Amino acid sequence: MIDRALKLLFVAIFGLMALLYVIHNIINLDAAYGAVGYVLGLENNAVFTNSLLPAIDTGAVPIFAWIIFLFEIATGLICLWGAWKLWSARGSDAEGFEGAKGMAKLGLGLGVVTWFGLFGTFGGAGYQMWQHEIGAGSMGDAFKFSVWALLVLLYVGQRESAT
Repeated sequence: MIDRALKLLFVAIFGLMALLYVIHNIINLDAAYGAVGYVLGLENNAVFTNSLLPAIDTGAVPIFAWIIFLFEIATGLICLWGAWKLWSARGSDAEGFEGAKGMAKLGLGLGVVTWFGLFGTFGGAGYQMWQHEIGAGSMGDAFKFSVWALLVLLYVGQRESAT
């Protein structure tokens, strides 16, 4: 029973974290646009001055920022929905609880895609965001978030032992 409680708690915490971050981005929208534009604009890349990916015009920055926000919102809401499904199945047999894990796994997997895929791959490797303070901070946090999502995903994915 403790294993089930921890699994649903960790999924809920990750979902809440995703929503708190995106809410802060939205209530500080100009600053969020500025940070995304700073990375995508490629203006201050001092180490690798040539990029495979094109600089994004400031007019398109809100579109890219909202793509990020939508991924974060979806991650948070799906994780919370998954935690609710786990809560609802907490008293069921092993197969019932196992069957309730799907939404939680989807939310956590989307968290990995968001922070590893969007930030790590596109922001970090594609736009070289590690080259400046704003980008490096975002990339460091994205690494932590993607690792947390993956660790919780691995834990949630474990079947209960028969003993």
